[in-house]
Amino acid sequence: MDEITLLSSALPDAPPPTPEAVARARARLTTHEVRRRRHPSWTLIIGASVATTAVITAVALAATLLGSPPLPVLETPKTGEHLLRELADRVEKLSPGTGAYWRVQGTRVRRYLVGTGPTRYWIASGGEMRQWTPRKPGALYVQETESSGIRPDTPRDEKIWQKQGSPDRWRLPECESSSSLPCPSITLADKRSRREYRIIGDVPDPGLGGLTIAELDALPTDPARLRERLEGYRKAEQKRGLKRSWEEFLKAAVRDMTVIPASPGLRAALLRLYVEQPGAEVAREDSDPLGRPAIAIDLGTKGYFQLGTRMVPITQEILLDPRTGEGMAERSVTTDAEGGFPKGTVAHYVVVDKMGWTDERPTLPPGCRRVKAGGVCR
Repeated sequence: MDEITLLSSALPDAPPPTPEAVARARARLTTHEVRRRRHPSWTLIIGASVATTAVITAVALAATLLGSPPLPVLETPKTGEHLLRELADRVEKLSPGTGAYWRVQGTRVRRYLVGTGPTRYWIASGGEMRQWTPRKPGALYVQETESSGIRPDTPRDEKIWQKQGSPDRWRLPECESSSSLPCPSITLADKRSRREYRIIGDVPDPGLGGLTIAELDALPTDPARLRERLEGYRKAEQKRGLKRSWEEFLKAAVRDMTVIPASPGLRAALLRLYVEQPGAEVAREDSDPLGRPAIAIDLGTKGYFQLGTRMVPITQEILLDPRTGEGMAERSVTTDAEGGFPKGTVAHYVVVDKMGWTDERPTLPPGCRRVKAGGVCR
């Protein structure tokens, strides 16, 4: 579309210039003295006529534009289903990666509100984690964790913390719990830890996260066939005593999808299955805790979080990379405004710093390789 067509479409009902605007244009043209010539040439007459017409047209157009500003073009927000379908279309075109290990590296942050009244501030306990899933059976499956201690969460929180003597221990008061969960007082301490290495034999989580890489690779990428296969896994779960509806099973599978070595085709198929479920409409464009663009999905997983002296309800959200469908973060947020804090206040979150296939292998301290499955070494 050229500029003229764009302008006409933006101003389809633009009114003509007002008499005042035309008068101003004519006054501007007559301010210069007109010198008489005996025999003006046709070239000069045509040139002057064109110039006069151009000036009048320009002034009239300016008056029209200034008098009637174009209405902004409002873009209809995309629905959650639309976002997820578009994401699935992009994801299925990606190529699967290669490597000896599927590595997931992330940072977890849990926030606590301490103090009372205007002296309240947030502290955050942080930790790093790394997970190595081998492609070949029999290789080491390793989880690494390390606590970085507790610090004030923001510069504002740090100022309040410093005014209160920069404590390294905090006592959370006993709270008023409206749920069946116990709510005792807790003492927090700023204590860092050495890196721990946990050697694991099998992936411990049930559901989609419990499949081997070979089983994940063998899953169909057609949504109908994938559902049939997953229903088989769900029924096998029920025989083991784990009762979950299809909707619950699928939500768990979508959550697993964010961090497991699922192929692009499998992620696209899972998204297409999920978009047909109630709740998919709440998916929205958002940002992760690091400010990166993301697509947020509220999986409807509920819990509670201590905010001051109260236990408040929270829900769990996953944030997907809008290019790859892989997980960027997971967070728990309040579902209502509580204690002067708005709905959506973040209680804790995990950010994925790095994820994908790699030929790099986990490096373990001496003696760690002799630890039995499930053991921990430092």
